[in-house]
Amino acid sequence: MKFRALAAILVTLSVLLMWGGRAQAQMPTLKVGIPSLSMFTIIYHLAQDKGFFDKEGVKVEISQFESGSINMRALVGRAVDVSDVETGLILGAIANGADLRVFGTHSQRLHFALYAKKDLKSLADLSGRTFGISGIGGLPHLVILALLERQNLDPGKVNFVAVGGTGARLSALAGGKIDATLGEYSPRIEAEPALHRLMVIAPELPLYMAQGIAAWADTYDAKRDAIERFMRAMVQATRWAYDNKTEMIELAAKRLPLPPEQLSKIYDFYVLAQVWAINGEISREMLAYMQDLGLKTKTQTSEVDLEKLVAEDVYKKNTAALGVREYPKR
Repeated sequence: MKFRALAAILVTLSVLLMWGGRAQAQMPTLKVGIPSLSMFTIIYHLAQDKGFFDKEGVKVEISQFESGSINMRALVGRAVDVSDVETGLILGAIANGADLRVFGTHSQRLHFALYAKKDLKSLADLSGRTFGISGIGGLPHLVILALLERQNLDPGKVNFVAVGGTGARLSALAGGKIDATLGEYSPRIEAEPALHRLMVIAPELPLYMAQGIAAWADTYDAKRDAIERFMRAMVQATRWAYDNKTEMIELAAKRLPLPPEQLSKIYDFYVLAQVWAINGEISREMLAYMQDLGLKTKTQTSEVDLEKLVAEDVYKKNTAALGVREYPKR
């Protein structure tokens, strides 16, 4: 009798394992390329660590890239299914023949401050100095071009140096290897006696759309269900982050090499600037601004059809399910 009972238990366990394996195998998979690890991209890891992707029934494989240009190459080369990449790079790739669709964002607004040596008092003072960027056409490069264009300053007089992601750029600035750069709000840089924050970027460029989440048109069509689940999880994770500061800081501290008190200050900066997109939406007005800027600065070779670029199906369906949330009051 004991043997029969044990055999029955083993059979039951085998069936459960088999069905669990089938459920895992049937779960759609999405390969996602994102920028370098920072408080900016921590939402992706939050969505994974807190089980939001699992809850929505999608397996997300995250690939972290040091710069936007590398992330863009991964998307164009189909090494990933979708990429969270600089809007300017998306427009540039489409102008060069890539058939891409933008279906959402995790961040419309810029999260940068412009840090510089203390003798640099204005953008005009960048003439003849070295400015750290992630790469030509990457987000820091496009943002500084937008700032210079706004003040009718010649970018040809600035020495652009490709350094890497935000951590690498800020370290290069602190080490005296460059004169200025754009980076996340950094309590460490704020405390450096030889450096200062020249400006916070978001108020200077309110229509600048920082990031878009894009896929090839055929990938978007083939993986629509997985993309829908992925974006629904991202929106829920973002809303959770706005509602749960203490736990959010604890989670971020497990992945980022910063003390909790510094992460807390960065978090407050993000909430103030409304950096994380609480509804995952994309703005046609901001895309139009980005296209105009790209054509003016010659980082985009030709005009693209924005109506064709924007894929709203996923956003509309998820909004119907989740509703629209307002950002926390500043």
